[in-house]
Amino acid sequence: MPTFKQVLSEKKFLLGTFLQIPAADSAEIVGHAGMDFGIIDTEHGTFGADSSLDLIRGCDAVGLATVFRVPRLEHHCIGQALDFGASAVMVPNLTSRSEAEQVVKAAKFHPGGRRGVCPFTRCGGYNAADEDPDFYNWANRETCIILQIEGIEGISNLDAILEVEHIDGIFIGPFDLSQSLGIPGKVTDARVLEAIRGIVKKAEERSIAVGNFAVTPEQARAYRDIGVRFVAYGVDTLMLHRAYRDLRRSLMPD
Repeated sequence: MPTFKQVLSEKKFLLGTFLQIPAADSAEIVGHAGMDFGIIDTEHGTFGADSSLDLIRGCDAVGLATVFRVPRLEHHCIGQALDFGASAVMVPNLTSRSEAEQVVKAAKFHPGGRRGVCPFTRCGGYNAADEDPDFYNWANRETCIILQIEGIEGISNLDAILEVEHIDGIFIGPFDLSQSLGIPGKVTDARVLEAIRGIVKKAEERSIAVGNFAVTPEQARAYRDIGVRFVAYGVDTLMLHRAYRDLRRSLMPD
């Protein structure tokens, strides 16, 4: 299955979505629709271990690169997501270099970090100890680390955060960012776009990709045009609701 790193290296711009419905069908539909990646959202979604693993399998079945958003910065959560077979891990609301270093330690095996070692998980083909002597090098090479920067504190510490080795992506929370700028919800306001542009510029200088969240095509285009490399468009729940709402409105106008 393609890893998120591989897909990101092959395309200038990626389009994906958040997955909050705890069913593999949702991931398969997104993949069949031609999207590049799915973000399994255990921060806001109603997931347990079983349903998270089912979604990763659903993504793999249709060649959809898997990003796993953990609920918080916690060593066990990050390691478990990778053991399940996610090729990228996203950690919300990072604000400091110290926190970024903690993420790397949790996501990388020695010498890059202190990820818990078990070669008998799904990530290791259930028996990397016998079958794959290069497993640890491969995992360190292909595991993608994405940090969410969602407010002024994270932006003010961005230079220090970007200095941390093994960071592959920065994901912006535009709604939280707009609120931190005193203009909640105005995610394409010039001040928000300027803040995003500044993040993109600094990240590009270190060959780090920037992603963002959009809920309209206009937002997605605006972010793409200022250098955002990957956009998570909407959430499966939102897309389903909009489809049925718009159908009802077109056939049964008030």
